[in-house]
Amino acid sequence: MKPETTLLQRGTYSPRVAARIAKIRYQSFQAWAKANLLKASPFRVSPKTTENTYSYQDLLLIRLIVRLKQAGAKAREIRTALETLRYLTGADDAWMRSAIAVQGGVVVAILHERPEVNPIAASRGPQKGLHIVFFPELLQELKEELVPPARFPYIDVDPAVLGGLPTIKGTRIPTRAVMSVLRSGGEPLAAYPSLTEAQVANAEQYERFLEDAA
Repeated sequence: MKPETTLLQRGTYSPRVAARIAKIRYQSFQAWAKANLLKASPFRVSPKTTENTYSYQDLLLIRLIVRLKQAGAKAREIRTALETLRYLTGADDAWMRSAIAVQGGVVVAILHERPEVNPIAASRGPQKGLHIVFFPELLQELKEELVPPARFPYIDVDPAVLGGLPTIKGTRIPTRAVMSVLRSGGEPLAAYPSLTEAQVANAEQYERFLEDAA
């Protein structure tokens, strides 16, 4: 006769034990389970009875949920964020390899294995535009420092265009490319016929501005 396997031998915990270890009320634990924040693994207690169980990894996830809720995230937003990370990686444990925080009521994640979409407004879901950087006020501050709008109306810095390299606004032409043509004795308007004289002049002024700041 095989010895009886207990929950602890199996490396899993009952809901009440998991709630106590995670330092949350059992009622909250039940609510999160009903909201599909947690996914239990059934364990057969007897031939006719099964009990939901949770792993050590689940305990870590519970602690993450606690912190995100304390930071102002709602259960629905946390669930959407976890589903988004799962959708982008195909892995249930993607949250363990991510940096996650709450910014302005939105769950934001840095997904290390998908750098091309970072940072992610994860609680907005895996829809089109998910990869848009979420810190607009920070982006705007940095843009105005890098490109004073009154001085350089034709220049732009956009993280979605050439990784944030300064470009002629509305194009993918870097200002440094224009300056390179000028310094080689070439004619930028011949190299980039879609540009105007005002754009070329502003690109040259901007590159000299960067040199003066160095």
